[in-house]
Amino acid sequence: MAEFDVMDIPANVRRAVIIWAVAVAAGVFESVLAVIQAVHAGALGSGVWVGIAVRLVVYTLATALITNFRKGRRWARAALTVLLSIIGLASLIVPAAIAMVNGQTFVRAFSDGGTWGWIFLAVRLTHIACVVSATALMFTRSANRYFAAVRRSHPSASASR
Repeated sequence: MAEFDVMDIPANVRRAVIIWAVAVAAGVFESVLAVIQAVHAGALGSGVWVGIAVRLVVYTLATALITNFRKGRRWARAALTVLLSIIGLASLIVPAAIAMVNGQTFVRAFSDGGTWGWIFLAVRLTHIACVVSATALMFTRSANRYFAAVRRSHPSASASR
């Protein structure tokens, strides 16, 4: 096996970064659609603002994790996996699965069901596909070699990487 130059970020890591960015953008777009729907329904109350604040924190954190993942920080890869790939994905899928068990259609369960339901559905499915794809790319052989090479190149900082 050839020695891996830390400065050469593997294609799969670069792809994962791009796909994570698309997932974040999809999440932001979902939020915008939800706010537009709330405005049209006249339901722009405190709950919507709390939701926006929470999502702002999540998307900011996700962006920071993606940036650190690109730099080969192992803790960022672990955090992306736990926070976004497991918890975040569950937050997208579990409520929809419960809705379908309770008789909702697939489209209704994964969309807001409003005027923009089909757009929301397309964005939500894109969001889910991006999370799954980026997660898979984060653990390919080339990504694993990259993270190992970064760790070897910075042995004194391995606790923070």
